[in-house]
Amino acid sequence: MYIKKDETKFDKTYPFHIFRYYSCPGDDTEGQFHWHEFMEVTCVEDGSGCYYVNGQEYQVRAGDLIIFNNVDVHGWKTTEKMQLLVMTFSTEFISDGTHVFDYDYLVPFVERGSNFKNRIGKDEPYTDEIAYTMRQILLEYRERRLGYQLMIKADVLRILTILVRHFQKEEPARELLSVKKTQMKRLDKAFSYIKEHYMEKITLEEVAQVAYMSPNYFSTYFKKVTGKNLRDYLIELRVQKAEELLKNSDKSVLEIAGACGFTNTSNFYRLYKKETGRSPGETRSKVSKKV
Repeated sequence: MYIKKDETKFDKTYPFHIFRYYSCPGDDTEGQFHWHEFMEVTCVEDGSGCYYVNGQEYQVRAGDLIIFNNVDVHGWKTTEKMQLLVMTFSTEFISDGTHVFDYDYLVPFVERGSNFKNRIGKDEPYTDEIAYTMRQILLEYRERRLGYQLMIKADVLRILTILVRHFQKEEPARELLSVKKTQMKRLDKAFSYIKEHYMEKITLEEVAQVAYMSPNYFSTYFKKVTGKNLRDYLIELRVQKAEELLKNSDKSVLEIAGACGFTNTSNFYRLYKKETGRSPGETRSKVSKKV
């Protein structure tokens, strides 16, 4: 598991995008986690799978909706082919800061209570309406007829109003989004540092220093975001890199273990099997049989 920032850029004059995405078990993007500085509403149109958001697991199926704000760390794993309709937009698309009431549209994304859930189930009475509206938006986005930008903006605001009504029963938010966003940017530096130095000995203190946090605070916030502590995160990343080398290189198991930061071979074998369910040798044999 590696967490990175999605650097997708919007057209500054119209910071909005909508597209269909297809995910299959074993895809390169499956299991990769990311965050981004824009809002996202995803509709599961077909298939099923599992979304992981801020360390929490959500089982999803056709008809479900998932919403992400601009700090949510998320990724997915599929149990079968999934068809997703993904709508993304920046906060500037909704509010330019000149009208106070525009902010209300973003409340479901920026002011979250303790009972907030990123998943909205297909059995909710309005999910069909949101899914239908998203498909109409996709049609407008593709055809680009006269006035399509106004129509899309109107439909997006309709969806956001429905979400505002859904989340109005939530408890008041306890943590400001601006604070969380700053923390995520600091964590992004830590993730980059880990990716560059995973093959070396890494301590909690040095990673916390990169993120400009105290070790205790970093440890707590890191686990909140990833769902695991730094040690387990490192093990998972190192095993992932080792698996890639076993499949794509002729290096010996001993060389691969050392190249991925494992100083003890027996420990490498044990952790590799614990993470993947098979030994390094079995992984290499499986690849050889395919060839």
